[in-house]
Amino acid sequence: MGRNWAIAIGINIYENLSSLKYAKRDAEAIADWFGQDAKFDQVFLFTADSPAIEQTNPPIPTSPTYGHLRRFLRAQFENIERPLLKPEDNLWFFFAGHGLRHRDKDYLMLCDSDPGDVEHTAISVEYVTQRLRRSGADNVVLFLDACRDQGSRDGVGIGREQHQGVITFYSCTANQKSWEFDELQHGSFTYALLEGLRIQGEANCATVERLNQYLRHYVPRLNARYGKDAQNPYLKAEPPYKMYFILLEQSATLKDVEPLKYQASLAENESNLLLAEQLWIRILAVSRGDLDAIKAIQRIAVKRIVKPQSLTQEPASSTSESESANLPRGVEVETSENEIRREEQHQENLEQFAARREAEAIEQREQEKIRQQQQEEAERLRKREAAKYQQEQEEQRTRQQKEAERLQRKQEETERLQQQRKLQRRRRQEVITTSAPITRKQFLKWAGFGSAGLVTAFVISEIVKDQPSTDNLTESTKSPTPQSKPESKTTHISVDELDAFKFETVMVDQKGEIVERANKQAKFFKEDLGNSINLEMVSIPGGKFMMGSPEGKGQDSEKPQHEVTVQPFFMGKFQITQAQYQEVMNNNPSHFKGNDLPVEQVSWEDAVEFCQRISEKTGNKYRLPTEAEWEYACRAVTTTPFHFGETITTNLANYDGNNTFASEPQGEYRKQTTTVGSFTPNAFGLYDMHGNVWEWCQDNWHDNYENAPKDGSAWLSGSGSKKVIRGGSWNSLPIDCRSAARYFTYPEIAFNNAFGFRVVCMVPRIL
Repeated sequence: MGRNWAIAIGINIYENLSSLKYAKRDAEAIADWFGQDAKFDQVFLFTADSPAIEQTNPPIPTSPTYGHLRRFLRAQFENIERPLLKPEDNLWFFFAGHGLRHRDKDYLMLCDSDPGDVEHTAISVEYVTQRLRRSGADNVVLFLDACRDQGSRDGVGIGREQHQGVITFYSCTANQKSWEFDELQHGSFTYALLEGLRIQGEANCATVERLNQYLRHYVPRLNARYGKDAQNPYLKAEPPYKMYFILLEQSATLKDVEPLKYQASLAENESNLLLAEQLWIRILAVSRGDLDAIKAIQRIAVKRIVKPQSLTQEPASSTSESESANLPRGVEVETSENEIRREEQHQENLEQFAARREAEAIEQREQEKIRQQQQEEAERLRKREAAKYQQEQEEQRTRQQKEAERLQRKQEETERLQQQRKLQRRRRQEVITTSAPITRKQFLKWAGFGSAGLVTAFVISEIVKDQPSTDNLTESTKSPTPQSKPESKTTHISVDELDAFKFETVMVDQKGEIVERANKQAKFFKEDLGNSINLEMVSIPGGKFMMGSPEGKGQDSEKPQHEVTVQPFFMGKFQITQAQYQEVMNNNPSHFKGNDLPVEQVSWEDAVEFCQRISEKTGNKYRLPTEAEWEYACRAVTTTPFHFGETITTNLANYDGNNTFASEPQGEYRKQTTTVGSFTPNAFGLYDMHGNVWEWCQDNWHDNYENAPKDGSAWLSGSGSKKVIRGGSWNSLPIDCRSAARYFTYPEIAFNNAFGFRVVCMVPRIL
């Protein structure tokens, strides 16, 4: 198996060009895939804060300047006499940043490149490919996501130039722009590239050809999904047979080597023995013990030593003793008759490969046609479902309006009856306080009715006639109290009904080491959703806190830091699970399946509908948290970046542990969601507030906190359609999981397997 080397370059900040958002993140993600997933032997990363290359003396800094990158390419690949790699090895080169077409040449713009002096401050793609080919590796692959500049290309971007001896993937055509998405926090091309490289099984992208097909199909769909202009990646392979090269030996299947066998046989048939041998060696790297490859390599070894014999010569007698003496031990000279049979067999193999290739092409066209029909049918189904959903929403709004009118009438009737009772009590009280005393004459008159017992009963009944009961009298003599507003049909939760649970919290220092443990207790109630599935809601006390990040810390969107007052409420102890979502919504859209895993691939609209359904089901009012409520609940009275202290570790949360926040060591990257409640809760008793899945909030997105509400309410002003998400997810960087970190996406986005939610409940009155 050949060795694998990679170079990844990502530039966000330019001195003389517009800045980019996610080029650096793209390069870091690609380098992480090279090192962690693909297990490359050597990975060189060039970003603003990547570590220096220590293999050279002195070490080479890796900030992506013209001088640093040029020095690196010279130091590593200038020595033609002693190349670093072998023909069977692979060398990958990834660049994310600005690119420029200048005087019929493609240039990569580095952080200090000057558009006015391109030839002396930028590095041409031709220079890069020449140096990479000097590495000795026969398989040199370039990924150029370098069309992100905004209007500074004079209408022409890179990609017009043909580079000899390499495989080049371009993120878009020369007259297009390579887009970045805030929702994905990646460039469209790089996001699709990472997705393709991670595919396993029969649908893998292990070959150059199949990776190209995947990118050409997936990137335009991704752009269309986010409403961006067309972006069409494309491939240039020189020479063309390299498009059949295998990129990922560990992912390739036996079917993947068939086209490469065909190319190897063609090369051998054309007497290009060096190329044929290299291709057969690459086949052996994937299909070890392949008899075709072993025989072919042995055959090529013989052909290099023995000159082709004329078909008219006698068989073995034509070979001299001196020639036999020069042959490797165990290799015999083949006779002309054997050679003829071998050539016939070889030709037959070529014809079989060609026929198989044609059959595969026909099958692929049929599959593409079927896939297109399926996509069209899926689109028609989506439109029907959308129309049906719209109709259901309209019907639901009508029902809600009628229900609201009914409740309003009921409330008005209740108020009328209460006012009537109040008036009756007041009149009875007036009768008691204003009636004249009983005179002696009246008493004697009543006394004439009969015996003492009857007289006493009659007199007392006359005295207390129309008077209120003792309870009402007692109430009427007290100071009047305001009448409570009529309550809606809401289940009141009394303090006695709340259960308590105990838990332990921890605090860590910048190294991720635990410095404090504390035992806590919180109140909660259970909501029965049916089928023995409960929703646990934790009591969150009201209070004040500083929302956002102070100057000098965090992102601009987290400023200005401001004081917010939050009223008491109840919040879900866990993120909504798949079992809970299935019970309420009758479906489970999640990518990672499991009853106790958080539901994901839900849109904001899905989450709102869940709250509406559970409110109707239980009688309590459920909704998504406001952004202020979410951060208040997450912090749980702390002011550190995370509720458990100065940094984050994978022992405390589920995120991309290949990256660090402070001085803690790298951790585990689980690459999927984890069971809710797997980690230590915060001081309020809430679990998974950092990582696992992003959580939707009520609020519309605003670029900062200027004029933000200070009463904890949802910030719904503004014309934008984007919604706030909080908390980070299983594939997020540590910085994105902070208590103050905030991002946004569109409310209809439901395909992301990192989007989930939790709910809050507002109880009008605690009895």
